[in-house]
Amino acid sequence: MKKGLVWLIGLATVLLIGAGVYRLAFFQSARDKVMALLRNHERVLIKNDTEHINSRELLKKYYDIFGYSETWTQSDSKRNKFRDMLHDMLNQADSLGLNPSDYHADFTSHYDSLLQDPNFDREQYKAESEVIFSDAAISFLFDVAYGKEIKISFNGVNYHIDTSRVIHAYNSILETGDWRAVLDTLEPRISQYLLLKQHLNEMETILQNNPDLDTLTVSDSREGRIAAASKLRFYGILSDLPTEDSNDMNKMKFALVKFQSMMSLDTTGELDKNTLAAFNVPFTRRVNQIKESLNYWRWTGRLAEQEFILVNIPAARLQIVNQDSTRELSMRVIVGKTGTPTPSFTAYISKVIAYPYWNVPYSIATKEMLPKIKKSIGYLDANDLQVMNSKGVVMNPASIDWASLSGKNFPYRIRQSTGCDNSLGVLKFDLNSPFSIYLHDTNARTLFARSNRFLSHGCIRVEKPMELANYILADGLDSATTAKLNQCVKDEKPTEFKLKKDFPVLILYMMADIDAKGGLKFYRDVYGKEVKPVT
Repeated sequence: MKKGLVWLIGLATVLLIGAGVYRLAFFQSARDKVMALLRNHERVLIKNDTEHINSRELLKKYYDIFGYSETWTQSDSKRNKFRDMLHDMLNQADSLGLNPSDYHADFTSHYDSLLQDPNFDREQYKAESEVIFSDAAISFLFDVAYGKEIKISFNGVNYHIDTSRVIHAYNSILETGDWRAVLDTLEPRISQYLLLKQHLNEMETILQNNPDLDTLTVSDSREGRIAAASKLRFYGILSDLPTEDSNDMNKMKFALVKFQSMMSLDTTGELDKNTLAAFNVPFTRRVNQIKESLNYWRWTGRLAEQEFILVNIPAARLQIVNQDSTRELSMRVIVGKTGTPTPSFTAYISKVIAYPYWNVPYSIATKEMLPKIKKSIGYLDANDLQVMNSKGVVMNPASIDWASLSGKNFPYRIRQSTGCDNSLGVLKFDLNSPFSIYLHDTNARTLFARSNRFLSHGCIRVEKPMELANYILADGLDSATTAKLNQCVKDEKPTEFKLKKDFPVLILYMMADIDAKGGLKFYRDVYGKEVKPVT
């Protein structure tokens, strides 16, 4: 009897240990399959559906830190609640200017019905499904914090993406279920971003409640003016439709002026050609422009620095932005004309040069200046231009056979002398980029008063160079230098002021933004870069 009891106890122990080993092996193999998917695949196949994994590295880090567990695929009430929570969170994507379909929304929303399909083997696709659910959540949180990649010609700034911030945000959602609070910690606090998001949600609400607005055509007729009034409500400019009353007509004229200002048009208060064209731009396109700008603002969160200069090309405006939402310096700029556009890129200002030389770009020297020099050699003196050979020696222009020179045969460099007549003015802000593009003062400051400020060969002329220099230099410009700059000294030798810490500059192409007064603005697609939404 005792031997039998011992035998039974031993058998039970073996079975329990065996069960434990089996259970451990089961979970270990599930984790191994998930990690193998993340290590070796960019896409996963779930029955007849192929899903791309957006954030493989983030998921691997998450599982390394918190371990693998079946979070999404069980059919119990807790997992059902998780799936409902993810569905609710992704439904908010559009209000942030993001597209739910980028985060597996179709798959995650239909997963529960898929479980009811007798031909679907939940166990067979458990690892793949876990990966896609987790990827949906974590890639969405990443884009809320840091935006999607943007199209720029060159990126010269350093990123500081805190992946642990996103990973812990994901874990916090799973632990607390309070995804709204988590999103609030990830979104930018920059005032421009917050105001743009507010306008986006107001416009989308109006459009959802009035889907026929986009079919209205504005024209200079009674019916067309009624359509204009209806569309002004979409832009938050009019609250009620005007009547034939004279007071309402004055209100309508005032509303037109506000609309024209919002669209960066001449404020005539009349339904002129450009105003009619702006009215008849589809609302879906305006909404898309705001969404694009929201992503640009989220993307700025990738910078290591707290402050940065942002030049918005279509707005022809420069602003210094602080990540804590403080509005800083703002000014007009002059950017490239359509034939010589300013590229979109990022870089650092490393030094400021007082009384800079203008080393004329080869294309300008040969295409624009050479024909004028051939006509009259006096063109050089009249514009304070020097001719230098390949060794940097200043040449006597009279000793050069100008008639023999051409765009293919021009072994010289042309440089403009320093001073207030110099095309760069008295201050230049060097940028580390592969382009011959930089920020600088100008000797034609009256051009800043123009609404069309697309006039340069690509460089960016700034309206307030002294203020900009004093802001980005740790100690500002000293009094002696300031006095000298104000005196417009002729042929003054250039002086360099190195920044103690390089200052980031983002030169971007944003069709919608918040202006210096806090108002919503839309800008002309001056370079024809806008990708229009499919309607």
